[in-house]
Amino acid sequence: MSVKRGYPESEDGHQDLHMESNGEASTQISPKPYTTYTHVHDALLSLKDVQSKSEIQLLVNQALLSIKASDLPSAVRQVAVRLAKQLCAYPETNTIAILIGLTQALTIAEPSARCEIYRALLALHQIKGVFALASIRSELMRQLESSVLSDLNHSQHHLRCTALCVLPLVKMHSKGGQNELFETISNYTADPHPKVRQTALNSLLHQHIMGAVLPVETYDDCVAATKDDFEQVRLVALELVWAISNAYPEYPVVIQKFKVSESIRLLDDAFVKICDMVNDCSVVVRQRACSILGRFKSVDSKFLSQTFSKQVMSHLRRFVPKGMMRGYGGRNRGVRSAHSKGFIPTPEGDTDVESEEFKLLDSGAAGAFVHGLEDEYQEVRDAAIESITELCTASADFSVKAVDFLVDMFNDSSDRVRLCAIRALIAIGGRSLIQLTEEQLSIAYSAMKDSSYHVREGIYKFLAVSTLARPEWLEHLMAGFRTNLEKYPEDQLEIYKTLKVLGLNHSQVITAPFVRTLLGISEHYLSREARIDDIVYAGNVILIMNTKPHMRKAIAMVLPDYVFSHLPYLKDKYPNSLPQDIIYTVPDKLHFVKQMLERPHPSLSIAQLTLEDGHKQLDAAFSAIQKLLDLVSGDDGGDEMEEYSELTAQNLAEFLARRVHEYNSLSCATGSGNIEPNEQERVVVRYAQLVSYVLQAQHMASKPIQQSKILTVASRIMYASYELDARTVGLDSDCRLALTFIRLFAHVVWLNAHILLQLDHRLADKMTGELLQRIRRAVRLSRAHISCHTKLSDTLQLLEEQWQRMSSSANGSGDAKQDMYAKFAQKLSSFVAQFKPIRFLPNSLCQRASARFLQAHTSKQAIEYNHVFPLNLFVNASLEWVAHRSAVAVSVVLPTRQTLLFCPPLNSIKPQLPMHWVLEWSEVPLSLPLSSGESTSVQLSISLQYPTDTPWSDSFVVAGNTVPSTYKVEEYFKQTGNPSQRHISVQIADKAHLISINPIEIRPLSSVHTRI
Repeated sequence: MSVKRGYPESEDGHQDLHMESNGEASTQISPKPYTTYTHVHDALLSLKDVQSKSEIQLLVNQALLSIKASDLPSAVRQVAVRLAKQLCAYPETNTIAILIGLTQALTIAEPSARCEIYRALLALHQIKGVFALASIRSELMRQLESSVLSDLNHSQHHLRCTALCVLPLVKMHSKGGQNELFETISNYTADPHPKVRQTALNSLLHQHIMGAVLPVETYDDCVAATKDDFEQVRLVALELVWAISNAYPEYPVVIQKFKVSESIRLLDDAFVKICDMVNDCSVVVRQRACSILGRFKSVDSKFLSQTFSKQVMSHLRRFVPKGMMRGYGGRNRGVRSAHSKGFIPTPEGDTDVESEEFKLLDSGAAGAFVHGLEDEYQEVRDAAIESITELCTASADFSVKAVDFLVDMFNDSSDRVRLCAIRALIAIGGRSLIQLTEEQLSIAYSAMKDSSYHVREGIYKFLAVSTLARPEWLEHLMAGFRTNLEKYPEDQLEIYKTLKVLGLNHSQVITAPFVRTLLGISEHYLSREARIDDIVYAGNVILIMNTKPHMRKAIAMVLPDYVFSHLPYLKDKYPNSLPQDIIYTVPDKLHFVKQMLERPHPSLSIAQLTLEDGHKQLDAAFSAIQKLLDLVSGDDGGDEMEEYSELTAQNLAEFLARRVHEYNSLSCATGSGNIEPNEQERVVVRYAQLVSYVLQAQHMASKPIQQSKILTVASRIMYASYELDARTVGLDSDCRLALTFIRLFAHVVWLNAHILLQLDHRLADKMTGELLQRIRRAVRLSRAHISCHTKLSDTLQLLEEQWQRMSSSANGSGDAKQDMYAKFAQKLSSFVAQFKPIRFLPNSLCQRASARFLQAHTSKQAIEYNHVFPLNLFVNASLEWVAHRSAVAVSVVLPTRQTLLFCPPLNSIKPQLPMHWVLEWSEVPLSLPLSSGESTSVQLSISLQYPTDTPWSDSFVVAGNTVPSTYKVEEYFKQTGNPSQRHISVQIADKAHLISINPIEIRPLSSVHTRI
């Protein structure tokens, strides 16, 4: 039996195991305990070679004998326990025997060995669930429980910690074990050692996670732990305080001080206690406290409102009776009297912070979020904003108070905090519009000038869910939009979306005087017509025309006619920017404007004629493309082609590219109707675009030109041919051969661009040999599939024969080599000039592969990312007309413009229809070398890995790489032999998906292994 995947592996074999020839352990050898540390350690390392059941049994017996031996050193027993723990993972191991042996060894083992035994028992339960078995004898459990309870009082804190971890497993089957367990663990939350206190609280939290209901009596111990000196203890205590208060929200808590009692809910008291932790000295504790506050959605509103006020409410102050100042619970708390030695009186007008009255104020919740928003660490500020957002969903009054503080966060130094505040305000405004004050508007106006596009976009969305009380405020805001349109043209569409909503929300503010001021319309003189392409003017019109219909009618009385004549253009230029009923705003005298707004024409006959005319134009454009392709391929085009017969390669390339552009424009225009071009025509048009690149390369090769430009054209031809081949499903062998010849042409252009005379002879021979192998393959495919196109194959074969003759005549000297490469370069130039693409006739079954992102991440917010850990992204995409799902890959473009490819597992690509798939991959591993700083984004796309015709130089050609004369031959051979060079990545997602990422730096907690 072979060792299963995931089992422990090591490097060396066991020295004391004597195996027979068949691999089984010898049955004559009786197990003996290990005597030295080296022997048992070697046995631990030999587990990777263990394969038979007898070998495993022998190791188990030897490990148990070593554990039970009382005369062995403690180090040997510890390693033997580790060996037994590793053996528990094997199915052949008798776990009950190991459990009995470990329990019996507790009576003779030293403290360090007992710690190791307890860890082994925990591992045994995690792997096999041994403590949940009903076959365990009660005597064994009583013996184990006795040992655990005894070790809980041991002087070494390590032993107490491990015993606390095992205690819940021991109490699993005992009667009343749950209550006794919590009572026992609670006693150790006040242990002198912080590691023990942390372990005890972790045990309680683990029981809560496993579904146990924590007793309410443990609440006081958890509250006391929130004031612990140890950071990890306070962190766990915070979670427990929330867990208990969530389980008993209405449980009454009596606060009694100086014979004055008050009862509040446990949920409210826990909220106050956690609010007080916002002032903790540890940034991690403050962050956790701010995060937990967002869970208290049912807290009393009087405590919730206090989080935004640093003053304690008067009804929460405690009255301290006279004579009670010094006494508290029968003990003096250290308050010094006026007669005590060293007493310093408090000056008049100041607050005595040492007084009992000051200390008895319930000020835990006062200003909690104020402190959180003003914290020096952005992690705490982010957590406070997220909690405020969650609490705003439960209280409308709290939302009103939160707006002012969140708007102030627009001035934060961190763009991540500003974005977090913006998202919170957008969520609040989505439920109820935010009424902005003049000061808040001024802050938002300043934030509109932020250099970050994401911040500006967030401000626009925030203003869309806000309202302004005065017209002059809206005029001030429109001036800000005007400035941003001129300074940041890329914000145009987002600003227009905001103006559309602002117009609807401010219909009462947008009056006739406001419109005159905004558009510069005079009451006494005719206004000069505005430019129709003025983006500022277009934004003003969008704002005005999106008011409510009854207000729009009144505004139309003061608008000049040219504003209405511009509406059809704006409707077509910026779809969805104008309301659907805008036609009823146009005056009746402008009948032609209404007709243009009603397009397509209300008359069905006119609409049908328009569509038929567009279809005719599309057919004419496609017919012209086919004629040009016939001319380029050398076929006789008849008298109709005489007008093109005198065109050069450059003119033909430009003419063909113009026709392709015309066809694509008409295709987009008619695509909105019922007539759409079929995929067969689109494939021919894409091939025509590829041919135009070929003609452009021929023109460049005929004239002296820069090498980089030729390499760019060759790269474009190579990638476009692979893209057409990979993304088109249903191409026949003749069409694929046509693309193969074009890729051969691109290879020749790329090789001819290099000066072979200046390269190392070995490198030049290698590059030439790659081209010759490609020529032989193309000739072989040509003769196998097409018999009517022998001219091109004969030319290629002649080129190969000429090279053979030149290489055989060269005597190996340097001059002979240079002469040979000079002649070969001339042959390559002649081939480039005389190359003619063959005809491309696809069938009607062609379909184009495509991908569309459905959902690239579950959260709409930016992802917080720490560069220390890998980031797992979630990708959900729809794939259409993909023949082989094994070729699908996810490409990620990093902010450094580096592209990474990840192949998803096949089980994440699920079939829907024939050649239609759905990609659901939740673990796209991504490591970003980014530290804390400005927010950035990564770009996701879907690609196909298409095998190259020749796994040597195609990747070089696609990348447009040059081969300099100083390039080492060995490095070139190494790169061409790389397996990644055997595929070309072809993008099939027409629109990539952007994911915003916030690089942060997580400050780790203190090591749990630190000795105190």
